[in-house]
Amino acid sequence: MLPWNTIFIAALYVYIFVVIVYLLLENRETATTFSWLLIFIFLPFAGIIFYLLFGRGLRRKTKKSFIQQDLVNRLSYTHDQLIEQQKHEIKILHHRYVSSGNRKLIQLLYRNSDSILTRLNSVKVFFNGKEKFDVLIDDLKKATRYIHMEYFIWTSDTLTVRVVNVLKERAASGVQIKILYDAVGNYLSSRYLTKLRKAGIQIYPYYNFLSPLKPHTLNYRNHRKIIIIDDTTGYLGGMNMGEEYITGGKRFPAWRDTHIRIQGESVAVLQGIFSVSWTNTTKETLDMKPVIPVQYPDQVNTHIQVTASGPDSQWESIKQLYFLLISSAEHAIFIQTPYFIPDASIVMALKTAALSGIDVRIMLTGWVDKRLPYWTAYTFMKGLLDAGVRFYYYTGGFMHAKTIVVDAQTCSVGTANMDIRSFSLNYEINALIYDEGIATILETQFMVDLESSREFTREDYDRQPRIKRLRNSLARLFAPLL
Repeated sequence: MLPWNTIFIAALYVYIFVVIVYLLLENRETATTFSWLLIFIFLPFAGIIFYLLFGRGLRRKTKKSFIQQDLVNRLSYTHDQLIEQQKHEIKILHHRYVSSGNRKLIQLLYRNSDSILTRLNSVKVFFNGKEKFDVLIDDLKKATRYIHMEYFIWTSDTLTVRVVNVLKERAASGVQIKILYDAVGNYLSSRYLTKLRKAGIQIYPYYNFLSPLKPHTLNYRNHRKIIIIDDTTGYLGGMNMGEEYITGGKRFPAWRDTHIRIQGESVAVLQGIFSVSWTNTTKETLDMKPVIPVQYPDQVNTHIQVTASGPDSQWESIKQLYFLLISSAEHAIFIQTPYFIPDASIVMALKTAALSGIDVRIMLTGWVDKRLPYWTAYTFMKGLLDAGVRFYYYTGGFMHAKTIVVDAQTCSVGTANMDIRSFSLNYEINALIYDEGIATILETQFMVDLESSREFTREDYDRQPRIKRLRNSLARLFAPLL
């Protein structure tokens, strides 16, 4: 009779073989498949645990249980005018911008994520946390019907004390308060949650992904940061709910981020996206019957498409958005992202743009918070630098903005980094803004940020010691899993 340890090891390798076959049959990206194969080869015992926690895709049963975004159908019964007016608004944009790139962008987002083109919007851009949260708190105080929030990080600190106090006061006045937060990105004690719920604030971890009954979902994070107040005001961008996003916290001297405040038709789209998240989490259907005001005090005819993506989405809509934005550029592309781990399609698009004579500049954070993504980014730079892409490290604080500006005409602001995790694993949300004024504001800020940045050149890359290049290359092997 074979020893029990021999039987155990044989069973383990049989299981690894079965998992590898299963992995191959999933037909994932080649880089992702090889990354997992390497883990199974070098860490056979730990690799199984890692795969169970981080590697398995959403089960078909789980996907089927989700209410899909399908914003066109979900909003048609209350906002059929938004859907019908798109044809007219598309014609207006085509006259405003001669480039065919915008036509493709509009159609792409409409087909890959049901993103409705809205026109009557006013947008305010924030580049620092203090201004954003001061305006937000003032908006929260004015709420009369509902406040809906969805955050990756909700930290119990001095900022959230201020916000929660306002939320409690509004809840006592009959305002509906609903909050979703990411289960892994936070630790909120049951005592803390109970206090909020007793005050009339409904707060839950998104889809309860941290449940021990769902270990395979641990890797799918809700990375969105959105707020919807009544039918009038919405927020989205890079800033989470925490004092760190104002001061830089204990780790950084400052925090540089980009967030936007929207008033107008796009608020209905944000509410539709939140409604899907809320229903998937609580099984409660929100029927807010939002009403779009005819006019705002600061009415601006700004065209916006809001797109959302996640591991249960049919298409990687934000990656496709970034790819087409880059590909449609004619003069300049300015990108800000803290993490830079693109896939092959984004790398090719950037190289092609730069080789075509387009001014392509990418700004990353010069302050490290996660070493593996920071090291991995170096490995993508050599070929891009050779093609003419220029890289900068922002040193004025932690660069957390996620923006793209193309030709000073079109821009994207949202939660998605320029990395594989944001493209495939996280729940993300971005606003694509067709407006020269907003694009110019973002481009001007990019130039201001250059004054607090150092350029990383091909000479800098060549000066890296071989041991560091090896470290970076090893980190890249696991890039699809970061």
